[in-house]
Amino acid sequence: MSSNKQLSETNADSVSAELALLDELPRLHAAVYQLFEALSNDDTDRHQLASILDHCPSLAAKLVGLANSAYFSRASRVNGVSDAIFVIGFRTVRSLATATALQEPFANNKCPAFHTGRFWLQAVLTAHVAKELAKKTPPVLELSPDEAYLSGLLHGIGILALAHLFPQDMDRVLRQGNSPSGALAERIQQQFGATHHTVGAALLRRWHLPEQFTRTTEHYTNPGYQGPDWMACRLIAVAHDWADRVIHQDDNHDFDPQGLNLLGIKPGDSEAVAGNCLEQLDAFSDLAELISGEKPDFFDPDIIADAAVDLKDRLVDTIESLSSLSALTEINVQDRTEEGVLRGALKVLMANQDMQRCSIFLVEGDELLNAAGLSWSEQNEINPEKPLASVATHRFRVGEGLIGLAAKTGETQHCRDCTVDPRFKHMQAKKDAGLGSIISVPICFHGTTLGVLNISHREPNIFNEWDERFLYVFCNMLGQLIKSNRLLRKMEHEIEQRTLELQVALERAESLSILDGLTGVHNRRYFISNFSTLIEQCARYRQKLALLMIDVDDFKQINDTYGHLEGDRILKAIANILKHCARGADIIARFGGEEFVIALQDTDCEGANQVAGRILEQIRLLSCGQGEQRSGITASLGLSCYNKSGDMPVKTPEQWIQEADDALYRAKRSGKNRISVYVADCH
Repeated sequence: MSSNKQLSETNADSVSAELALLDELPRLHAAVYQLFEALSNDDTDRHQLASILDHCPSLAAKLVGLANSAYFSRASRVNGVSDAIFVIGFRTVRSLATATALQEPFANNKCPAFHTGRFWLQAVLTAHVAKELAKKTPPVLELSPDEAYLSGLLHGIGILALAHLFPQDMDRVLRQGNSPSGALAERIQQQFGATHHTVGAALLRRWHLPEQFTRTTEHYTNPGYQGPDWMACRLIAVAHDWADRVIHQDDNHDFDPQGLNLLGIKPGDSEAVAGNCLEQLDAFSDLAELISGEKPDFFDPDIIADAAVDLKDRLVDTIESLSSLSALTEINVQDRTEEGVLRGALKVLMANQDMQRCSIFLVEGDELLNAAGLSWSEQNEINPEKPLASVATHRFRVGEGLIGLAAKTGETQHCRDCTVDPRFKHMQAKKDAGLGSIISVPICFHGTTLGVLNISHREPNIFNEWDERFLYVFCNMLGQLIKSNRLLRKMEHEIEQRTLELQVALERAESLSILDGLTGVHNRRYFISNFSTLIEQCARYRQKLALLMIDVDDFKQINDTYGHLEGDRILKAIANILKHCARGADIIARFGGEEFVIALQDTDCEGANQVAGRILEQIRLLSCGQGEQRSGITASLGLSCYNKSGDMPVKTPEQWIQEADDALYRAKRSGKNRISVYVADCH
């Protein structure tokens, strides 16, 4: 699809069909969908979310960065994904993870007039304002602050998509002036046949995000819209208008009074929201920079006007070819074969240079083999499914023709007119008959010639001295890329093998440090460390918590009568019973010789009693010894829990353990083989 193709239909489904033709169309990382699914399940804990995010290292790293940013104002540093989720909060994780994941597919911004940092600053401002205003709306409107926040982050995604898919056309649109967003939408409509709101809605629908976000993205600028989520659309419209004026440095920081009245928000409440958001502008800028990787800036009409004039001057100058060098540095050799690196280099070169064809010949012994080639027609091929033409097996001996001379001498060979230059070697007379100019430049690394870059044009005398200097620098950089890629490929197997060995060793070391060697459940040190976090989490999300302590009755007698091996077998069997009766979010540990503990998350006294009962029943089914010496196994259980629905006070792990321990020994004194309960909110 060419960059100036218009999106002929204005409805989201038709636009989605147009976008589907593009193989560049970005897709969300699978981790985002898994986050949406996991957060819809009330039993999901932060460790499960962390496990999902671990499949997307870049996303996990950014979330840790967010937790440590000024936006969350933490004094102590967060190092792990699980702790970052604890700091940010479950719902905010979904919003910020989505925003970060959206930025990654569009990271390669080639639209000069589109400022990624400024775009995300506007999105973050809109999101935060929408969230705070949603808190001020009457309960009858049922506007969720968390959903409002994510709607604000997503509402302008269409501009991001258009700048990525049609950079040249969007560059022209954006350079027509810094007018309000309504005028921008009109210019986009004229250029593409659809507004960025429609494109954004189509993209969100293609990504299968909840329909609420699709509707707010598509309709928030339409005051006459009365369909589903129309109040959410009005909320985003008010937030967007305010954020837009802040970005454009408008002195008027009041919200739209008509919009506030429709939302039932009092003027005093809106003024407080505006003041609070203006005070946090630096934190919002840091957050936008973290998401986009680009420091956001505000509009300054004079500066932008001067920059536009300067850009126009540079565009008519041949120095525009230096953009090829920038694009060349963005080629990631780690994820490409050598052929992929070469083709990528030729694509960025062809995109910024006036040439008919470019080819790369690599040194193999005393010959040069054509390893990659790209013509103007192939570069502009509009059918993305059509495979690239195979490289012709042209070979030159070192010293033969322009290419061979460049390899032999290590110097650029410039043929200004192929019809009269004796160095030009016709390999295919019919095909090469139309060539007028050729430059052959050696590709070197630390004095070693790796190959030759050959560019051609049908017109004679088309290239100048600046082209020679530029291509010399380009080939030096290309030589570094080729050498780096070869070194990486050579080391890849060894690195993967050593990484695997290290991973196995680390997993084993970590497992040994937190697990009880006999029973396979967690050890006392792990329990104390993680029980503190669980207490904080349950207090934060107003969840109940119960602690169950289990002690095997007369265990010393079992060891003395049947031996320690039989005692070990009983402990392993009891550990398996505990794992079977507990849930994944609960913490099980061997606390001492024959003593175990279970921390039951989001469980009241009744639920904990049921778990304790099942454990006792299963333990009673165990036995030790053989024949006439066979005897049953029992255990005593102490339980500390809460029944009341009010807030559960935060206690230290030591207080919880002491209460459960007191209950345990009360069960022992009462005859063993029973449950004793310490109901904390009854004392």
